[in-house]
Amino acid sequence: MNVYEATVPACAEGMQAAHYIQQAMPLLPAHAVRDAFSRRDVKMDGKRVGKDETVVPGARIRLFSGFSVEIPVVYEDEAVLLLNKPAGINCDEDVWGGMTVLSLMTQRAGGDYLPRLCHRLDNPTSGLLLLCKDEESEALLRDMFEQRKLTKIYQCLVKGEMRPREAVKEAYLVKNSREATVRVVTHETPGALPIATQYETMEFDGKLSRLRVRLLTGRTHQIRAHMSFLSHPILGDDKYGDRNFNKAMKANGLKLCATELTLCPEGMLSYLQDQHFVIQPPF
Repeated sequence: MNVYEATVPACAEGMQAAHYIQQAMPLLPAHAVRDAFSRRDVKMDGKRVGKDETVVPGARIRLFSGFSVEIPVVYEDEAVLLLNKPAGINCDEDVWGGMTVLSLMTQRAGGDYLPRLCHRLDNPTSGLLLLCKDEESEALLRDMFEQRKLTKIYQCLVKGEMRPREAVKEAYLVKNSREATVRVVTHETPGALPIATQYETMEFDGKLSRLRVRLLTGRTHQIRAHMSFLSHPILGDDKYGDRNFNKAMKANGLKLCATELTLCPEGMLSYLQDQHFVIQPPF
């Protein structure tokens, strides 16, 4: 029997238990949650709760299930762990106080090591995510990312036909930390950072273009905001995109995936130099 835990945050005050668990344990399928409530296998601070009961901020929720949540492992050795992150889960610091990539990988490690994130992917973005298992590897891999000694490639579906079919687009990005959003502008302004995004069109079906995108700079929400700025928002992006178009296309989630990663670390991880990893996007 698997145990999934979450600490109810203040923002969940007044929520019903079933609704809260959907937010706090995003990779648990609806049938697994229903079954757990049916078996009375959900507890709050040690007491069994029903799906309609109200959660209490600060309380510890524990759900027992035969369903095993697993994030696919693409590559693993004694120092690194490369995952295929599903969409819909935070890498860490989940606002709901529950399931994150880091918490799941820590549970998987079983105390043998402490997994550490080398970079992050947005909650709605899927794809290749690199973790490491010790301090020395963390320092080497973080340096690799900071010095951009690697290549990251994404695939996405965007509205309309890209013209030209391939290009490098440059602009400036301004971050709004209070609202957790960014905006793209054409000219340098106070607080703006330069961005460069390279894309090529893989196919166009008359409504959507499938793009292969390389980040030449790595800024917050860069691909999502830049594509929207270019009038080709990513399908399923309700933050920067076209909600009416998403609805018309019956888009289920953000169609953005980190599909390729080429590593070039130094020191004890030099055996990974020029290692190229590829996955297929889920769309």
